[in-house]
Amino acid sequence: MLSLRRTTAIVMVLTLAILCPLATAQQGSMNCASNDGRYKYCRVDTQNYVRLVRQNSGSPCVYGRTWGYDYRGIWVDRGCRATFDYGRGRGGGGSNTGAAVAAGILGAIIVGSAIASADKDNSNHDDTAELRRQYYRDGYRHGARDWDNDRTSDYRFYNDRYPSAFERDFAEGYNDGYNNRQSRY
Repeated sequence: MLSLRRTTAIVMVLTLAILCPLATAQQGSMNCASNDGRYKYCRVDTQNYVRLVRQNSGSPCVYGRTWGYDYRGIWVDRGCRATFDYGRGRGGGGSNTGAAVAAGILGAIIVGSAIASADKDNSNHDDTAELRRQYYRDGYRHGARDWDNDRTSDYRFYNDRYPSAFERDFAEGYNDGYNNRQSRY
Protein backbone atom coordinates (compact mmCIF):
# COMPACT_ATOMS: atom_id res chain seq x y z
CA MET A 1 0.00 0.00 0.00
CA LEU A 2 2.79 2.40 0.92
CA SER A 3 4.61 1.56 -2.30
CA LEU A 4 1.51 2.43 -4.36
CA ARG A 5 1.21 5.79 -2.62
CA ARG A 6 4.91 6.52 -3.06
CA THR A 7 4.74 5.62 -6.76
CA THR A 8 1.60 7.72 -7.19
CA ALA A 9 3.26 10.70 -5.52
CA ILE A 10 6.35 10.39 -7.73
CA VAL A 11 4.22 10.18 -10.89
CA MET A 12 2.19 13.21 -9.77
CA VAL A 13 5.29 15.30 -9.06
CA LEU A 14 6.91 14.39 -12.38
CA THR A 15 3.69 15.07 -14.29
CA LEU A 16 3.30 18.48 -12.69
CA ALA A 17 6.98 19.33 -13.20
CA ILE A 18 6.73 18.57 -16.90
CA LEU A 19 3.27 19.90 -17.68
CA CYS A 20 3.05 23.05 -15.54
CA PRO A 21 5.64 25.04 -17.50
CA LEU A 22 3.90 24.05 -20.73
CA ALA A 23 0.47 24.94 -19.39
CA THR A 24 1.58 28.34 -18.12
CA ALA A 25 3.51 29.30 -21.26
CA GLN A 26 2.79 32.85 -22.37
CA GLN A 27 2.10 33.95 -25.88
CA GLY A 28 0.78 37.20 -27.16
CA SER A 29 1.60 40.64 -28.50
CA MET A 30 3.09 43.69 -26.86
CA ASN A 31 4.37 47.15 -27.66
CA CYS A 32 7.90 48.01 -26.64
CA ALA A 33 9.19 51.55 -27.23
CA SER A 34 12.54 53.31 -26.99
CA ASN A 35 11.49 56.81 -25.92
CA ASP A 36 13.94 59.64 -26.48
CA GLY A 37 16.31 57.18 -28.17
CA ARG A 38 17.03 55.37 -24.90
CA TYR A 39 17.43 51.64 -24.29
CA LYS A 40 14.25 49.97 -23.00
CA TYR A 41 13.83 46.38 -21.80
CA CYS A 42 10.26 45.00 -21.82
CA ARG A 43 10.05 41.97 -19.57
CA VAL A 44 8.00 39.04 -20.90
CA ASP A 45 8.49 35.26 -21.18
CA THR A 46 9.42 35.05 -24.87
CA GLN A 47 10.20 31.32 -24.83
CA ASN A 48 12.93 32.37 -27.25
CA TYR A 49 10.50 33.32 -29.98
CA VAL A 50 9.81 36.95 -30.98
CA ARG A 51 8.61 38.41 -34.27
CA LEU A 52 8.34 42.10 -35.14
CA VAL A 53 4.75 42.60 -36.34
CA ARG A 54 4.56 46.35 -36.90
CA GLN A 55 7.03 49.21 -36.62
CA ASN A 56 5.42 52.18 -34.82
CA SER A 57 8.25 54.71 -35.21
CA GLY A 58 10.08 56.67 -37.86
CA SER A 59 13.37 55.33 -36.52
CA PRO A 60 14.43 52.01 -38.02
CA CYS A 61 13.87 48.78 -36.09
CA VAL A 62 16.66 46.45 -37.16
CA TYR A 63 17.06 43.10 -35.41
CA GLY A 64 20.32 42.87 -33.52
CA ARG A 65 20.99 46.58 -33.85
CA THR A 66 17.94 48.47 -32.53
CA TRP A 67 15.90 45.58 -31.18
CA GLY A 68 16.41 42.03 -29.92
CA TYR A 69 15.25 39.55 -27.31
CA ASP A 70 16.23 36.84 -24.89
CA TYR A 71 14.13 34.35 -22.96
CA ARG A 72 13.23 37.03 -20.35
CA GLY A 73 12.10 39.84 -22.61
CA ILE A 74 12.42 42.15 -25.61
CA TRP A 75 14.75 45.14 -25.84
CA VAL A 76 14.58 48.21 -28.07
CA ASP A 77 17.04 51.09 -28.54
CA ARG A 78 17.74 54.23 -30.64
CA GLY A 79 14.10 55.27 -31.05
CA CYS A 80 12.73 51.90 -32.22
CA ARG A 81 9.06 51.50 -31.26
CA ALA A 82 7.20 48.38 -32.44
CA THR A 83 4.58 45.72 -31.79
CA PHE A 84 5.97 42.23 -31.25
CA ASP A 85 4.47 38.75 -31.15
CA TYR A 86 6.15 36.45 -28.63
CA GLY A 87 5.96 32.98 -27.16
CA ARG A 88 5.25 29.49 -28.42
CA GLY A 89 2.70 28.94 -31.09
CA ARG A 90 3.45 32.11 -32.99
CA GLY A 91 4.85 31.99 -36.46
CA GLY A 92 3.10 28.81 -37.62
CA GLY A 93 4.37 26.44 -34.92
CA GLY A 94 0.96 25.91 -33.38
CA SER A 95 0.37 25.99 -29.64
CA ASN A 96 0.60 22.89 -27.53
CA THR A 97 -0.56 24.66 -24.39
CA GLY A 98 -4.08 23.27 -24.85
CA ALA A 99 -2.69 19.77 -25.22
CA ALA A 100 -0.59 20.26 -22.09
CA VAL A 101 -3.63 21.43 -20.12
CA ALA A 102 -5.66 18.45 -21.38
CA ALA A 103 -2.82 16.09 -20.46
CA GLY A 104 -2.61 17.70 -17.02
CA ILE A 105 -6.33 17.22 -16.44
CA LEU A 106 -6.16 13.61 -17.62
CA GLY A 107 -3.14 13.01 -15.39
CA ALA A 108 -4.97 14.53 -12.41
CA ILE A 109 -7.96 12.25 -13.03
CA ILE A 110 -5.71 9.18 -13.20
CA VAL A 111 -3.77 10.17 -10.08
CA GLY A 112 -7.01 11.00 -8.23
CA SER A 113 -8.45 7.61 -9.15
CA ALA A 114 -5.31 5.84 -7.95
CA ILE A 115 -5.37 7.71 -4.64
CA ALA A 116 -9.09 7.08 -4.16
CA SER A 117 -8.55 3.39 -4.88
CA ALA A 118 -5.65 3.25 -2.43
CA ASP A 119 -7.74 5.01 0.23
CA LYS A 120 -10.62 2.60 -0.38
CA ASP A 121 -8.30 -0.39 -0.05
CA ASN A 122 -6.80 1.12 3.10
CA SER A 123 -10.27 1.87 4.46
CA ASN A 124 -11.34 -1.75 3.90
CA HIS A 125 -8.18 -2.89 5.68
CA ASP A 126 -8.90 -0.56 8.61
CA ASP A 127 -12.53 -1.76 8.77
CA THR A 128 -11.42 -5.39 8.84
CA ALA A 129 -8.86 -4.69 11.56
CA GLU A 130 -11.53 -2.93 13.63
CA LEU A 131 -13.93 -5.89 13.22
CA ARG A 132 -11.17 -8.28 14.28
CA ARG A 133 -10.63 -6.21 17.44
CA GLN A 134 -14.38 -6.13 18.16
CA TYR A 135 -14.74 -9.92 17.86
CA TYR A 136 -11.65 -10.42 20.04
CA ARG A 137 -13.13 -8.14 22.73
CA ASP A 138 -16.50 -9.88 22.54
CA GLY A 139 -14.77 -13.26 22.90
CA TYR A 140 -12.73 -11.90 25.83
CA ARG A 141 -15.90 -10.71 27.63
CA HIS A 142 -17.62 -14.08 27.16
CA GLY A 143 -14.50 -16.00 28.24
CA ALA A 144 -14.14 -13.87 31.39
CA ARG A 145 -17.84 -14.30 32.18
CA ASP A 146 -17.64 -18.08 31.75
CA TRP A 147 -14.58 -18.19 34.04
CA ASP A 148 -16.41 -16.07 36.66
CA ASN A 149 -19.44 -18.41 36.47
CA ASP A 150 -17.32 -21.59 36.64
CA ARG A 151 -18.42 -22.77 33.18
CA THR A 152 -16.42 -25.10 30.97
CA SER A 153 -14.11 -23.33 28.57
CA ASP A 154 -15.56 -23.65 25.06
CA TYR A 155 -15.85 -20.63 22.78
CA ARG A 156 -17.91 -22.65 20.23
CA PHE A 157 -20.86 -22.35 22.57
CA TYR A 158 -21.15 -18.77 21.23
CA ASN A 159 -20.90 -19.63 17.52
CA ASP A 160 -23.92 -17.43 16.81
CA ARG A 161 -21.89 -14.39 18.05
CA TYR A 162 -19.28 -14.39 15.25
CA PRO A 163 -19.05 -15.13 11.52
CA SER A 164 -16.65 -17.87 10.43
CA ALA A 165 -14.19 -15.27 9.05
CA PHE A 166 -13.68 -13.96 12.60
CA GLU A 167 -13.84 -17.26 14.52
CA ARG A 168 -10.09 -17.21 15.25
CA ASP A 169 -10.29 -13.66 16.66
CA PHE A 170 -13.26 -14.53 18.87
CA ALA A 171 -11.56 -17.76 20.03
CA GLU A 172 -8.31 -15.97 20.93
CA GLY A 173 -10.25 -13.34 22.87
CA TYR A 174 -12.33 -16.00 24.61
CA ASN A 175 -9.26 -18.01 25.64
CA ASP A 176 -7.45 -14.89 26.89
CA GLY A 177 -10.51 -13.81 28.86
CA TYR A 178 -11.10 -17.27 30.31
CA ASN A 179 -7.49 -18.13 31.16
CA ASN A 180 -5.60 -14.99 32.08
CA ARG A 181 -7.70 -11.95 31.27
CA GLN A 182 -4.90 -10.19 29.42
CA SER A 183 -6.06 -8.15 26.50
CA ARG A 184 -3.82 -7.75 23.47
CA TYR A 185 -5.88 -4.88 21.96
